Amino acid sequence: MRLVGVAVTATASLLLTACGGGSGEGAAGSASKLKKGDTFVIADETQPLSGLDPIMAQAHDAKRMVAQFYEGLLQLAPDGKTVEPALAEQWKRTSPTEYEFTLRKGVKFHDGSELTAEDVQFSLKRIVDPKQNSPYKSLYRIADVEVKGDSQVVVKLTQPQTSLPRLLAQPWSGGIVNKKWVTAKSVDELKTQENGTGPYKLDEFKEGSTITTSAYPDYWDGAPEIAKVQYRVMPDESTRVQALQSGAIQMTQVRLPRNTQQLDKAGFTVGDTYRVGAYWLAMNVKEGPLSDERIRQAVNLGVDRKQLIEIGSQGAGVASGVIPPGDPFGADVGADMPNYQYDPEKAKQLLADAGAKNVTITLAIRAESPEKLATAQLVKEQLAKIGVTVEIRQVEWSRLVSAITSGKWNADLVQLTAALNADPSQYLDLWFAKGGAATKINDDKLWQMMAAAVEDAQTDEARTAAYREINRYIAEKAYILIPYASVQVWEAWAPGVKFSAEPSNTRLLLKDATLR
Repeated sequence: MRLVGVAVTATASLLLTACGGGSGEGAAGSASKLKKGDTFVIADETQPLSGLDPIMAQAHDAKRMVAQFYEGLLQLAPDGKTVEPALAEQWKRTSPTEYEFTLRKGVKFHDGSELTAEDVQFSLKRIVDPKQNSPYKSLYRIADVEVKGDSQVVVKLTQPQTSLPRLLAQPWSGGIVNKKWVTAKSVDELKTQENGTGPYKLDEFKEGSTITTSAYPDYWDGAPEIAKVQYRVMPDESTRVQALQSGAIQMTQVRLPRNTQQLDKAGFTVGDTYRVGAYWLAMNVKEGPLSDERIRQAVNLGVDRKQLIEIGSQGAGVASGVIPPGDPFGADVGADMPNYQYDPEKAKQLLADAGAKNVTITLAIRAESPEKLATAQLVKEQLAKIGVTVEIRQVEWSRLVSAITSGKWNADLVQLTAALNADPSQYLDLWFAKGGAATKINDDKLWQMMAAAVEDAQTDEARTAAYREINRYIAEKAYILIPYASVQVWEAWAPGVKFSAEPSNTRLLLKDATLR
């Protein structure tokens, strides 16, 4: 098992503890008997809460499914860095605010209709249509999308946007849909139906139970070898691990490091992973105790990140800014990052300077997620030492997502874990976009820095430097508390399967998987 990422304040090796269960090589052997033509079964925690509409797929569970059905004009290479052709076989930047895309010929939607330039025009305009309320709208600077001939589309921008190709390279932030089909469907129907150009098509959607898919025979890049895939809902991780070992399923995602060691020892494959799972504790800066910068700084200084990495992430974490180190544009967090070093005495002094006595802050976290609760409880214990009381509220996942996206937090801190985003601007826009529903700050300087990173930085090096400075500024202002970044999930599968995990961990490469 190999981890991809750079350790900063912790050692690169995982401090794992084996747990009981499993039956060694025999378990792996029983799971590898799947034959070509058999149904390939994957177990996941949840089904997509937002449904299958690509422009609404922001949560990780939705991205995983949308990635099987929909595609963008472009795609990212397996390393997550290089942009390559997909539905567009060619593209070029014809001016600072204009891109031209030439569509691939012969691409078909799952209903058999051919992809047209009008479909692309409709899809991109739909993403930025205010009526759609897509979480990706704020990422784009699209002024207009024009059809040029039968197979060309011109995207016109209000201002330069170097992030555009990367946004169009993800099935969720740039998914292309069929205009005629989508306009004939209701919002609810789009949640449980699909008509993409992707490698798999939907056969059956059983709410709360299973999603069954089959390889699309007319897929432009060749039909996948694994002909039928069924996704089963198994909320409990130990149940998923046991199911993989017994051969009841062939693949699952694992969050707890100790379970990856158990599966690795039993002969299963645990895929390459990336430290992009920043453990965000977003702050309500507009109201309540955290509206005082000194209290926010005290809370950051009162958190012992080294202890949180060792215990909360079981040694798998590293220090992180809002843009995690595992992102292609991420940067290491050095010892000089403002308000990052554990200093309880300075924290107490800041609280005294603010006249803050008996400070109580509420922290909303995802319910039924033991690793999240364990970290939250450790944060609570640490902050109690500086005189800050933390009240932890466990909130059902769907309600927590709704609270964040609507901006109705009803808490001082809200916990969420990052996943690899199509572009680094997306991490920032979730919490800090000007006018964003979830935004709890008012800072023109930060908004100018965010805009410059998208509009002015013309090279990868320049963008990385820009986001390094943004990370530092946010740390200075203590707008968010980030105990660490670690692997969000590990993908694990039976030894009879040849599969490659990639940075987003959304099974984008399932189409290339084979049975040995």
